[in-house]
Amino acid sequence: MQANISPVSDLRPGRIDYTIHVRISRMWEFRGPNEENDLRHLDLILIDQKGDPIYAEIPPDAVLDLKSFLEEGKIIIMSKITVERKPGYRAVENHYMIKLNTRTCIFPFAETINFPKYTFSLTPFEILPRYIRRTDRFLDVIGKITGVSNAVKVYNTSGDPMMRRVIRLQDLMGNVIELSLSGKRATEFPAEAVLDVGQKHHVIAIFVGTLMKLYRDEHRFLSGTSACRWYVNENDIPAIKTFQKNLPNEATAVENIYLQSDDEMQQNFEQANLLQLQKVDPFIHKLLNFRVHNALQQHSQSRSLVGLRYQCTVTIVGIAEKQTWCYRACKVCNSSHILIGNTYQCTREGCPCTQFLWKYKIPFIATDGTYSLEFIFFEKKGVELIGKTAETLHKQYDPNQIPPQISELIGQKFSLVVIVSTKRSINRKDPSFEVLMIKERFGKQPIIPVFRPEITIAPDSESTTISHEKDLPALIAIPSKKSNAQTSTSTNHLASFEDMDIEPSGIWDESQSSTKRNLKETDNDNQDPDETK
Repeated sequence: MQANISPVSDLRPGRIDYTIHVRISRMWEFRGPNEENDLRHLDLILIDQKGDPIYAEIPPDAVLDLKSFLEEGKIIIMSKITVERKPGYRAVENHYMIKLNTRTCIFPFAETINFPKYTFSLTPFEILPRYIRRTDRFLDVIGKITGVSNAVKVYNTSGDPMMRRVIRLQDLMGNVIELSLSGKRATEFPAEAVLDVGQKHHVIAIFVGTLMKLYRDEHRFLSGTSACRWYVNENDIPAIKTFQKNLPNEATAVENIYLQSDDEMQQNFEQANLLQLQKVDPFIHKLLNFRVHNALQQHSQSRSLVGLRYQCTVTIVGIAEKQTWCYRACKVCNSSHILIGNTYQCTREGCPCTQFLWKYKIPFIATDGTYSLEFIFFEKKGVELIGKTAETLHKQYDPNQIPPQISELIGQKFSLVVIVSTKRSINRKDPSFEVLMIKERFGKQPIIPVFRPEITIAPDSESTTISHEKDLPALIAIPSKKSNAQTSTSTNHLASFEDMDIEPSGIWDESQSSTKRNLKETDNDNQDPDETK
């Protein structure tokens, strides 16, 4: 069998007679954005004796047959496999991947002293921003741990609960990056041991399988989910020992960072009516979010700033016009898909996914009697309201056709926790809000509140203010008859107006005299600058 072993570097698509001799360096389950979802595939990172790595994937129907033969660190011989190209999310420097199947044969092999254990390709901190939102490859980094947070429960963009922990890393140049561990990785990380050792000693770690993210277009950080692994103070890794040599002998204590859970943050919801919410500035709100994120990073006992999330009680009175109730959501990142050529493609830069699911994006109009605003219900909250997924409802109703399950919600009253939608609000008169939580339902209301904006009508009076006159064109002064000399002067003055006939429509002819254009310019002083060309 040894004579038929193929090195990883020789593997190419097309052949089905490969037999490989490899170590399982890493292994993880991929279930999508929610760890409670069904298993999509079991993932492996394999290394051969030369140190060449390759990613391998096991479909769900083969996992039960093969998983008992698989264990991280184990050396195996594997046959009856196929080789394909790896289009994106490459965990190692190899453009090909292995696909296992129900017929794949796996045999254990004795431990070999010189067989490589680890594989990674370290990316310097200073070039990490180049990989923001890119999905062609995962990133591996090395750094000194300077801070570790507690693990807390938060909610992802789909509204699903998950655990989160923050690790602060510093490179040899003093650059700092925050790593956010999510899901099981947040609870598996040995935080207590790191904090204990880190009070008097250096703690050096390599994190593999991360992605570079951007929080609300401001804060750059690494994200570590199911594909992420770490090697902390591993003395048999040369890169860690080299990093250690360049550190001062005296260590700075690792900081214990305190994070608030979303449940704790509920206590900081600001009660507000819609007239107050109408005055929320999305620019300032965005800045506050960024400051809170930095505060959690810099202060061990920091608290969230009030005003980022609001609680309001409203009644749904309608659905925003000319908008759909669902959208094509990328299967990978939930961004919208648009048709380019003959293929639907993700609008998120760097995302190669061409598959989508229909998800809720319901633009309800709601009021509390003080004002009316838009509230967006995305998939998780939409399912909570309606009891069906958008994918299911879309089988019966077109995106431009409001399903009765949605229109029936008009007239119902809710207590909601919301956050301003910055991008949606910036170019609008009134801000739009995303619903984070449905705190209470009050059911159908017998009387639907109506918001009527106040209109102030000035009474007839001679003491009219300038504000009532500013939209009127300037009147042409008519001089009184004087002496002959004065009359002559006045006639000459009026000569410039003699052909100024005002059209019934009130629109000036472009060919008229400069005097007419000047008067028009005076009238334009009160127009919106965006409308004046």
